[in-house]
Formats: sequence, C-alpha cells, structure tokens
Amino acid sequence: MNYRHGFHAGNAGDVLKHLALAFIIERLKAKPAPITVIDSHAGAGLYALDAEGGEWRDGIGRLLAHDVATWPAAARPYAETLGQDPMLYPGSPLVALRLLRDEDRLIACESEEEVAEDLRFAVAHDPRAAVHRRDGWSALRAFLPVKTGRSLVLIDPPFEAADEFSLLADHLAMAARRASTAIVIGWYPVKGRQAADRLHESLRQSGIPKVLAVEFLTQPDHDPARFAGSGLIVVRPPWQFDTAMAEDLPRLLDMMDRAGTGKVRVEWLTGETLED
Repeated sequence: MNYRHGFHAGNAGDVLKHLALAFIIERLKAKPAPITVIDSHAGAGLYALDAEGGEWRDGIGRLLAHDVATWPAAARPYAETLGQDPMLYPGSPLVALRLLRDEDRLIACESEEEVAEDLRFAVAHDPRAAVHRRDGWSALRAFLPVKTGRSLVLIDPPFEAADEFSLLADHLAMAARRASTAIVIGWYPVKGRQAADRLHESLRQSGIPKVLAVEFLTQPDHDPARFAGSGLIVVRPPWQFDTAMAEDLPRLLDMMDRAGTGKVRVEWLTGETLED
C-alpha cells in the first residue's frame, strides 16, 4: 500500500488526521507552557489540490460545500487552518504552524530530498519551524524527549512497506515511553480489518496506559480490496477528546453524504472508557 501525501492531499484521511491534530493543539494551548510538535513523516507542507490526485473532492471538497459556521465544534480549529484559498491545502506541518503560538516549536522530518525542499520553502519565513531531511522512524528516537516537557508527536508514514503497521505499533510504544507525558498520534489506512485489528491488539498488549483508537470510515471495512477510510491511535489524548470525536465525526460523515456507507469507531484500547 502506498499512501503518498500529495496524491491523497485533502481526502477523508487528511480530514480525520488534521482535524484531530488541530483539536489537540488547541487543547494544549490552554496552558502557558511551550509546545513542541514533532511531525515524523511531514510531506511537502502545502498542496495545490488542482495539481494533485482527485481524492480531495470526496474529503475536504465535500465539507467545503457547507458553510464553515455549520461545522461541528470539534472541526472549528481545523477550519481555521485552511486559509483563504481552498485549493491550497495545508499538510500537517502547516496545520500545526497555523495554530501554534510564538513560543511553540515544530520539528518536521521528511526523508525525500525534493519533498523536504518543498517543505523548507513552505515554512521558510517561520522561525518556529525546523525541517530535517531524515528518516522519520529514527527521528523519533533522536528528538524525544523534548526540552519543553510538553510535546505532541504525529507519526504519519506512507505505508509503502509491508511492515509499516508493525513499525507504527513499535514506534508508538517507543515514543510513549521515551516521552512519558507526550501526546502521540499515529495514522493508519483501513483496507479490510486484518491489519488494523492486529495493530489494535498489539497496543492492547503494550502496557501503555490511555490508548484510544478512532476510525473515520467512508466505506464498509470488510473488503480487503477496498480502501475504506483511516484511523488514528492517540496515546494520552486530552480530556474529552474521545467524546468530541464520538459526537462530531458522525456529523461530518453526514455532511460528506457518507452516513449511509461509512461509520465512526471510537474505542479505548487501554486505560479508559467513554463514560469516565
């Protein structure tokens, strides 16, 4: 499976990932201490949708058919990051930078030279951002823990290799242990249940407390030949993140005309329940 950032920019997987990232950053900003965001597989930072794949039409394109004022509350921080031109879509580094404060920092890693250069250009005039051309998996060990003590880690691999689900499970656990207070987010595609269910079970057995799984599926997920949607693993999510996702993501599905074919799953793998 190859999940290239540019080709899939703005699709339903990006909607989930960037909505959650923006929501969590806003929650972290409620306290004055600086935040460091580490984006392990950052991509180019900014995408001209009319020059990329057409998947955005069934993602952010469907949402933008509705007035942003009608979007559910959990999506409002995400809406703030979209900018004036809807055809210039921000990747996760720019989603973060558009919400971070002057005292906060972004560490963005990208292994492909041309893509890393595009990212440097996209953040060239922002002193809060540091771009590193390096393997995202090794970057997690290099940069964690951070000096600020408040960190948000996004792991968003391209899923080009057969072992990337295993790598994701291992590195989620490693990042959570190296940075004992960090919020760690891992994104994954859902194509049938087998790989996603193995990932969930691995994390149930990891011993890491407070691990939440969120899935945003625009198609039925039983067919391994069909891309059904995507999911997030969130280690140590902020208070009420689970409730916000469970309440507001179904509303987004409905706005995207996917309520009949898709579904939302919000499940604690370790540590909590929606009623806590």
